[in-house]
Amino acid sequence: MNTYFALFLIATFSSLILTPLVRRLCERFKLLDLPIAGRKTHSRAVPRLGGVALYLSCLIALSTLPMVDNLLTQSLRQFTPQIFVGLIPATLVLLLGIYDDLRGTNAGVKFATLGLIAVLFYALGGRIEALSVPFVGSVELPSTLSFLITVLWLVGIANAFNLIDGMDGLAAGAALFSSLVILVVSFSREAPLMIVVAIVLCGALAGFLRYNFNPASIFLGDSGALFVGFTLAALSVLGTQKATTAVAVGIPALAFGLPVVDTAVTMTRRLVSGKPLFEGDNEHIHHMLLARGWSQRQVALVLYAVCATFGLLAMLFTQTGARSTGFVLFVVVVVVIIAVGNLRYHEVDELKAGVKRTVGDRRIRVANNIRVRRASRALAKAADLRELFDAVSYLLESGEFAYACMQIGHPAGGEVNERAVSASEKQRAQRGLELRNGRIFWSWSRTPIVAEDVVDSGSFWCLRLPLATANGQWGWMNLYRAFESDPLLVDMNYLSELFRGQLAEAGERILNSFVAESMDTSELTMTVGAGKSIG
Repeated sequence: MNTYFALFLIATFSSLILTPLVRRLCERFKLLDLPIAGRKTHSRAVPRLGGVALYLSCLIALSTLPMVDNLLTQSLRQFTPQIFVGLIPATLVLLLGIYDDLRGTNAGVKFATLGLIAVLFYALGGRIEALSVPFVGSVELPSTLSFLITVLWLVGIANAFNLIDGMDGLAAGAALFSSLVILVVSFSREAPLMIVVAIVLCGALAGFLRYNFNPASIFLGDSGALFVGFTLAALSVLGTQKATTAVAVGIPALAFGLPVVDTAVTMTRRLVSGKPLFEGDNEHIHHMLLARGWSQRQVALVLYAVCATFGLLAMLFTQTGARSTGFVLFVVVVVVIIAVGNLRYHEVDELKAGVKRTVGDRRIRVANNIRVRRASRALAKAADLRELFDAVSYLLESGEFAYACMQIGHPAGGEVNERAVSASEKQRAQRGLELRNGRIFWSWSRTPIVAEDVVDSGSFWCLRLPLATANGQWGWMNLYRAFESDPLLVDMNYLSELFRGQLAEAGERILNSFVAESMDTSELTMTVGAGKSIG
């Protein structure tokens, strides 16, 4: 135990000493993260090669082991090959991150290189060969599937820590909690190599956080975030290679809880919104909390608490069975979904609305669409204005619109329109029907509404349907709806194409019938007049 304590102190003090040195070198050679992009949360240039200080601190602590001869160091000698299985790929990941910090590289090159390094890790013997799935049991993986899962796990976790490295102290703090989980689990399973690496990583991260917590004087950078993420992922693989219980799934998933959740949310919402998967944005979980007006310190502390909760659950899995693990994972997923749903993501809100439209509003929408179709069929059979307005009223009674008005008339003039209105009034008084400047005007409202209060209030939006056919313009119809109303539950294509087309054709047909009647009456008058003249 004294050796473990000494390793932690060496790593911590090495980090406390090396981090300021690396920071000064970055400032001297202008290796700074400039606050020029919209995603940045800092307001001044900050050194960003903190990963170098972390790596050197871990290396210094581990290099002291050969100088000590005790039961721990003797037991570690048999694990020497495993040390290089993790150390060589982790070093390559650090170099990749340094190159990205200094020169910059696109996401494709970064992922491809990480994939190749993960392949090297697999070739050196680090691999996920079996999984214990809750409610199913231990599942031996075929070599191809083992290769794919191992590579995806390493690349995914490394990138997950890189994604949350967007705020002072967040990625380093999350990595510290993950390291503590691996440390505790390693103690419970008596895995000395895992204990040594995890405790060294804890010390290095603890010392680094002294300078990385808000206001940060140095950042992890891609070098630090990728190195820490890859190292932790590699540790989880090496530490569970012999595991045949549910901890082989539950502990790694929860140990990296916050980075995994943030990455899953990020990828999902980018897929939903049609954005490129690897294009950066400012809508990560920490960004959404900052947008609520929280300070960086408040956000960091809250997310540290989230990491601690995930960590406690992961450590509890060492004492639970497969069924308990499955149930707890299910509960965690539900809680995460509810929590993410309260972060005001546009994609989440739209998915909720989509579910509501599909499940809750589907019946009403179908009923309204059927009403549009029936109204359109009634218009196709309408022989006069009364039947035309009855069909329109039937549609409006669905309750989707608060007010409607229509102006329609024949291009030939007011006489034809007067005949049409007179014929309608003889059959039955039509509410809201009148002549205005020789044109037929009709209005409808769901409740007693003054037209001016709707048209000029600014509280309603209007859908205007021009009533036109191949033979000309016959008028228009306006449909009004309050801005604060619930979503419109009717297919707009039905309204704008099917209903509008049938309404225009019905108006043309009805009005043209009165033109023919006027012509017959005129011919009869001329004939009578001619007869009297002859007589």
